[in-house]
Amino acid sequence: MFKNLYPETRALSSYEIDYDGKFLCGFRGIIFDIDNTLVGHGADADDRSVALMRRLTDMGYKICFLSNNKEPRVKRFCDGLEKGGADMSRIFSIYKAGKPLVKSYYAAMKMMGTKRKTTFFVGDQLFTDVWGANKAGISTVLVNRLYDREEIQIVLKRIPERFILKLYSAKRWKKAKEGALVLIGFMGSGKSTIGRKISESWGFKFLDTDELIEKEEKRTVSEIFAESGEPYFRSLETKAISGDFCELGGCVISCGGGLPMRAENREPLKKSGRVIYLKTSPETVMKRLKNDTTRPLLQRKDKEEAIKSLMKEREPVYCDLADITVITDGKSVEQVLEEIKLAL
Repeated sequence: MFKNLYPETRALSSYEIDYDGKFLCGFRGIIFDIDNTLVGHGADADDRSVALMRRLTDMGYKICFLSNNKEPRVKRFCDGLEKGGADMSRIFSIYKAGKPLVKSYYAAMKMMGTKRKTTFFVGDQLFTDVWGANKAGISTVLVNRLYDREEIQIVLKRIPERFILKLYSAKRWKKAKEGALVLIGFMGSGKSTIGRKISESWGFKFLDTDELIEKEEKRTVSEIFAESGEPYFRSLETKAISGDFCELGGCVISCGGGLPMRAENREPLKKSGRVIYLKTSPETVMKRLKNDTTRPLLQRKDKEEAIKSLMKEREPVYCDLADITVITDGKSVEQVLEEIKLAL
């Protein structure tokens, strides 16, 4: 009934989205709402919004602000970005856009030179932002509003919006419980810690592919690498997710960091449920694993270079496979869980 109002995914804020991963997946244009999406209602561009726009344009994105506000408000925001050093040759804007009219979304894509498959929309409202983007066939990210202060017509829209989001969340949660939550990511990204916490907090059964292999082989991963070699271990990973793996429901599964790198392993992971990529920076991984002696691939003098090289190789695969990406740097376990639950 409300399918056209449902976002493709949700995020806590515009500043918590994995823009790097989306770029790797082929996205090149972003349409943003402004008020309560990037800054408070009626507020000027601030340091955070300027930094984000600079990062996105440096990355290769083109940006279009799509606002139902009048020209002076939109111009003032863009002037603040320009004063902050943003590359305005890659930034466009449409005021009095008439969202959710589809034509404004098409106009934004025309300005950026992007297509529906390479464009996504970021906004904080269902009845304007998400509804229009869905009708235009654009991927949508609904973010939580930044502040409570809003115009009265928006306040009134929030009442049915809460009801619709409750239905949306209930459907997504039911679907998530029917399948598995599959955690992927680099070693040291917190898959086991987060997986156990999900199991404890949400009533999922916890499985760890490395632990399953160790139990079957009666030796540790390090011993398997040392005695039988990496190719043998990779074959054990494939075996661990074969059979009825795709039919596991109500489970949270922590996958070894290299498991998704085998092409034949990706389909079982996708079929089993929602794939969640716990994204962590090389610096954080290095900090967590600098004294770790149990990771066979990192037992070398240039550990930091090994981490960076492996992460660069694996990142595109993780991003392509993931249904949900959560950046974990500087966040507590509870914060990561909150983001996962919101995005489910």
